[in-house]
Amino acid sequence: MLKKVHARKHLALLVALVVAAVIEPLSIDFSLGAQIVGALVVVTITLGVFLIVFEERWERRLACVMVAFILAGNIGHEVLLDRFQIGAITYHCFAALFLAFAVAVILKRIFERQTIRSDDMIGALCGYLLTAGAWANAYALTYLLWPGSFRVAEGVASRLGDWHLQRFFFGYFSVMTLTGLGYTEIAPIASTSYSLTWLESVFGQFYIAVVVAQLVGMRLAEVIKRNRPDSR
Repeated sequence: MLKKVHARKHLALLVALVVAAVIEPLSIDFSLGAQIVGALVVVTITLGVFLIVFEERWERRLACVMVAFILAGNIGHEVLLDRFQIGAITYHCFAALFLAFAVAVILKRIFERQTIRSDDMIGALCGYLLTAGAWANAYALTYLLWPGSFRVAEGVASRLGDWHLQRFFFGYFSVMTLTGLGYTEIAPIASTSYSLTWLESVFGQFYIAVVVAQLVGMRLAEVIKRNRPDSR
């Protein structure tokens, strides 16, 4: 059973990411206790999947340390009086680092392979989504430290007071930036936010041009090699 899960680890990760993305905005309608339990369930599921993705011992140790800070920041912000946003700042800092680390590990594993499987293609998609998540936490952190860094539409501004919806909206903004679709409800208006957005836009184009093209090229090379007469 474990071998089957490991063979489809990126598919399991994709499912976990989709579940987390769906639960996050819906948690606003839950009670405080249900929000905390839901957050812990999402983190536990995601951590379990990431422990499958992180194959080396040092990777798992480093991931566990970062997740411990993420959990501490999440619980501290949800449960304790977080007047200075210390819990939220801790959460976003280590969440951004954790997701960036996960992207680096996933891509490293993919490019080390001699043959490309379907699960590796899904892994590339997971890396793309995790990249958006890492930048989303960077945007949320920027908003906490410098609220005037973004111009927010009136309908959205009133909802950014809720931390869960704030994380969801900056996740949405990050995906729009990464894919190059542009801004609507949220837009950068300060040097810090401008720098983050143009870096993410460039990285998004680089990811598609290099990572996906490399995977397609490796796949075509496998097909050509398999069809060559001297390979039989």
